[in-house]
Amino acid sequence: MTILLETRNVTQRFAGLVANSNVSISVQRGEIVGLIGPNGAGKSTLFNLIAGAFRPTEGTIVFDGEDVTALPAAERCQRGIGRTFQVVKSFESMTVIENVIVGALVRTTVMRDARRKAHQVLAFCGLDARADVLASDLVPSEKRRLEVARALATEPKLLLLDEVLTGLTPVESQKGVELVRRVRDTGVTVLMVEHVMEIVMPLVDRAIVLDLGKVLLEGKPADVVRDPKVITAYLGDRHAVGA
Repeated sequence: MTILLETRNVTQRFAGLVANSNVSISVQRGEIVGLIGPNGAGKSTLFNLIAGAFRPTEGTIVFDGEDVTALPAAERCQRGIGRTFQVVKSFESMTVIENVIVGALVRTTVMRDARRKAHQVLAFCGLDARADVLASDLVPSEKRRLEVARALATEPKLLLLDEVLTGLTPVESQKGVELVRRVRDTGVTVLMVEHVMEIVMPLVDRAIVLDLGKVLLEGKPADVVRDPKVITAYLGDRHAVGA
């Protein structure tokens, strides 16, 4: 396995607030990596830095061997970084397939090809029967899958998933887990932020724990959930008992 993504001593300040402090992580090709931590740990900020929503105050971001620190989000998407959002950002007045076509147009300017790609991705995500429905009419679990579908239509090498399993029923969550695994099986590397620990820990290959903007620990899920520092910072005693 080779490294696809690295953040090197990344720091992000907002006025007097330090959201990330000297964060150095790496993600290998073909991995599913979980980025976890309590509220305010800096997870969303790090996602935004990787995706190019803004540039870090200090540090370097390397993707697929290239320093992308100064590149805006659109150019990073062109290079293969796709993402979903914690708060769903579908185009509510557009149909499901039109939403996904928006993603497909990153790779082609031919509408026929973009529509064909959108149909393929919707079938992969289990939304093909909802293609002509307005995005506003989808239930929450379908909107989460629509976010994934639109990101996949950009043909990413790395997919950033921001709480795609949060707020789902157990059945919906299991379908989400299966979808993430199938995404990885297509060759797409996954970095995901998630709070539903009972679901995400069996899914990921490695977990990276952030706390107060810094990397607290990283390792195999079974080791992470047993670490006293992690239990104190986030997981709670019930995870330690069940580990």
